[in-house]
Amino acid sequence: MLKTKKGFFILYCLIWALVFSAPYLRSMQDISAMRWNRMIGDWGHLFFFFIVFLVNIYLLVPKLLFNNKRAYYYTAVVISILVITILDIIILNGIKPPEIPIEGGLPGSFRTDSIFAPHSLLPTFFNNLITGILIIGTGTAFELQYKWLEEEKLRKDIEKEQLKTNLALLKNQISPHFLFNNLSVLTSLVYKNQDKAVEFINELSKVYRYVLDNNNAELVTLQDEMDFLEHYIYLLKIRFENSISFDIKIEENKKQEYVLPMCLQMLVENTIQHNVASQANPLLVSIYTNNNSLIVENQIQPRNNLNESSKTGLTNLISRYLFFTDEKIEFVNNSQVFKVILPLIYRK
Repeated sequence: MLKTKKGFFILYCLIWALVFSAPYLRSMQDISAMRWNRMIGDWGHLFFFFIVFLVNIYLLVPKLLFNNKRAYYYTAVVISILVITILDIIILNGIKPPEIPIEGGLPGSFRTDSIFAPHSLLPTFFNNLITGILIIGTGTAFELQYKWLEEEKLRKDIEKEQLKTNLALLKNQISPHFLFNNLSVLTSLVYKNQDKAVEFINELSKVYRYVLDNNNAELVTLQDEMDFLEHYIYLLKIRFENSISFDIKIEENKKQEYVLPMCLQMLVENTIQHNVASQANPLLVSIYTNNNSLIVENQIQPRNNLNESSKTGLTNLISRYLFFTDEKIEFVNNSQVFKVILPLIYRK
């Protein structure tokens, strides 16, 4: 309820309704001696502070306090309390309330039921100051809480938009790199083997259809990713023939878990980039599930002419995973086998 301006307005109405009903409820204790004079005096007293409350939350707080004009704000608060106190005393004590005979008293003796009898001006003055400070402090506290809630909501909205922007930027880093690599292969095939070039184009169209269809997808099922990988492996087979092979073992009950779009393509591409794949020394890539993880594994066959890697692909993958799970990607390198362990993502 207290997350919107309307909620705070309703709260203010309820509080002031209770406050203004207090004099009446107090008088109800003795219905036979309803002290209307006293109730009117109390209501008038409360009305002044109700005006101060409204001026504070709708004028002083937004115009001064929230604009970092604290000195002006505190000065305005003190002046408001002083003015309202003086008006309270002048008006409610300047108009003499009706005199009521005192039962059992001397003839001609009267009393007034106003809480502002002339002999108590000074106590009234300090009582009003304390009351004003409490009322203004309460209103200011509620307004500060509302402002904090608004800023917190705005901060979360900005963070959410920033996350979406960052994710889009990370995903956009994949597609150009992927397209560039495959167009390079296609250029080579056109001159060497036109039949394979045609096959390559057909499979590339299926692969890129997946890329386009999932361009805005945050997650895909492992089944969809494996179907995509099948087309991608076909492209690799045209490119490398028997120089690369794949051993894939995916548990059926894991195929509806979620992974990032094109994460397997990126890991396979990373494996080829960093290892030798030849007829004499074929590269074996294993892809399998274990517990709640998807594992991509290859034996280490380092290239002799490999430049120092920037690890952009793996860094990209780690960054994308952080948007969806607290579980971290694990990397295992024992000089013989390199293994990437991807947590499967459960989506409610």
